Amino acid sequence: MAQVILTFFVAYGIVVGGSLSGGLGAFLTDKPPLLSMVQLADQLKIWGIVGALGGTFDSFLQIEKILMGNFSPVIKQMVMIVVAFWGAHIGTICVQWLVQVRS
Repeated sequence: MAQVILTFFVAYGIVVGGSLSGGLGAFLTDKPPLLSMVQLADQLKIWGIVGALGGTFDSFLQIEKILMGNFSPVIKQMVMIVVAFWGAHIGTICVQWLVQVRS
């Protein structure tokens, strides 16, 4: 359970932290920071997922084990992928809420 919570918040943190930092960079370069934050949140979503899963696509290779009949690692990896997706997605929603974007 601890690994699931950690995975969620790593994905969330990558999206929110990257968006906030990018918004600061946009402000310093005279670009619209709020628009940049929303765009970065969408672009960073996939990187939040990959980063939360360990930075590699080993999680997706675990799916091959289903052919060998070993379902336990596959189910665990699928849960981790879904949790990482939700962390990145909730992070994107929070950034959109922060800048008051209507989607």
